[in-house]
Amino acid sequence: MASFVLVHGAVHGAWCWEPLIPYLDARPTTRGVLAVDLPGHGRRLDLQPFEEIGIDDYVAAVAEDIEAADLRDIVLVGHSLAGITIPGVAARLPDRVRRLVHLASAHPAPGESVMDLMQHPLSPVSRGIGPETMFCNDLDEERSAWLLGNIGSEPPGPMIESIGPVEVELAEPTVYILCEHDEALPPELQREQARNAGAAEIIPFDSGHSAFASRPRELAELLIGLGRG
Repeated sequence: MASFVLVHGAVHGAWCWEPLIPYLDARPTTRGVLAVDLPGHGRRLDLQPFEEIGIDDYVAAVAEDIEAADLRDIVLVGHSLAGITIPGVAARLPDRVRRLVHLASAHPAPGESVMDLMQHPLSPVSRGIGPETMFCNDLDEERSAWLLGNIGSEPPGPMIESIGPVEVELAEPTVYILCEHDEALPPELQREQARNAGAAEIIPFDSGHSAFASRPRELAELLIGLGRG
């Protein structure tokens, strides 16, 4: 049995996992499902000054929620910007986290920041695309309105902070789910991020960047399979 901890990306919150959670919860092999709000988002929106939030605060928030829920055998899923957070959580809680799953995540090389990554010619900043294209290219009108109506702001600290190397050994190898129709991080750029993350396997997935909203049932099936080892 596995527990699933879901960490959202930039400008999102725990709310973004709502379409996915029922499919994970419905399986008898699921021990628990936890969607975390990072500092500056959701229920942690006003807990500390926006400008003072950094990557360590993100890591601490996820670890705090995991320990409060007393979850173990965790498949730790990080979407998009959460690629900079989940390795630190695993390093802090290696006895609880079984596997890291990067879902179309950003993972700059050591010494670089997410803002450095945004200078890449394939980044959404370099290509000048907005939230609707980045997040909703395979969503219907209703789900697009839901997603765009919920996104907020992103603290600047985690975007400009350089990434340090994280050494972690887990029971199961790290996996990168590559969203094949992603406009936020096109496949070629995702492959670079997978290498930076030390992923042992890249799994193609037929979706845009917001796979949890466009194909929640299929994504749940994939995650449950990864939870079996």
